[in-house]
Amino acid sequence: MPAPSRDLHGPAQSRAVRDLFQSLFIAELINPSPKLWFFFAWMSDVEVVDNSARQFASLQPDWPSAMIRLSEVLRALLSRGTQVRLIIREHGHNDYFIARLKALKAIYGDQVRWTIEKDFHAKGLLGADYFLSGSMNLTLNGISINGEHLVLRTDPAAVAEQTIELESRWEGVLR
Repeated sequence: MPAPSRDLHGPAQSRAVRDLFQSLFIAELINPSPKLWFFFAWMSDVEVVDNSARQFASLQPDWPSAMIRLSEVLRALLSRGTQVRLIIREHGHNDYFIARLKALKAIYGDQVRWTIEKDFHAKGLLGADYFLSGSMNLTLNGISINGEHLVLRTDPAAVAEQTIELESRWEGVLR
């Protein structure tokens, strides 16, 4: 039986997109990938986990009863030993998020590494057992407003293919 995949379309399914990101990040906190790849032309420190009812307190006790931003999820994953790798486009929009990465790097060192590329345009998230890709940037507009398409694949062959591609193309240029 083939591994399931899921297609999502924004903005009509923006709630499903938010739920998917929350589910992926909570699953990562429960069973962290050894390495997590983010590659988005534009990234923001978006709210990705709704902890307003403190339903994730057992996973991350210091999180407030509020929406949790991507940088806080990254901090929690780094504290669990996950290596975080990012490929980001050179653009002023990304400066704030890069500053957040620098703060994490000051604490976690080479556990978090990235590269900034002038013409980078791909978009995706790769964990140990899934590959999310499509047209969406990891921004508020990408998640909630723009007409976007995302595909979540869990086929081990597809995940392995993307892992090999990212490792061979980017690991050597990350700083």
